[in-house]
Amino acid sequence: MPPISPQLHEELGKRLHKSRDDVLATVRARTAGDTDDRPAIAPNAHMGQNDDAPAGEMLSHNEEHLAEHETNLLHEIDAAIGRLDSGAIGICESCGREIPEARLLATPTVRTCIACQERIEHDQRTGRGPSM
Repeated sequence: MPPISPQLHEELGKRLHKSRDDVLATVRARTAGDTDDRPAIAPNAHMGQNDDAPAGEMLSHNEEHLAEHETNLLHEIDAAIGRLDSGAIGICESCGREIPEARLLATPTVRTCIACQERIEHDQRTGRGPSM
């Protein structure tokens, strides 16, 4: 299986590093500032003496969800950078076939070819098929 072209390697590297920088900037923007301004994830962190309990729980849940999403996204980006550096990017982790360049450009963190991704989504019932 031929490695990806130098141009594609460079473009994917740029996109992945930009995405990583963007996610880190988002995290820093949400967490920078005084201690009182920082988002708190603890279940009762947004509760004051007279605060609305459901609203406080919702805020804590949202902060927890954002932190989890950003952590997962950084892991995916770092894994893709690792595959790029090792020469394994562009190879489906499921079947070993080549992932098309257009798919890599659309989603540089992708790990599988379209056929394998469709199979995975079908098996897990997570695809965009009929909802009824």
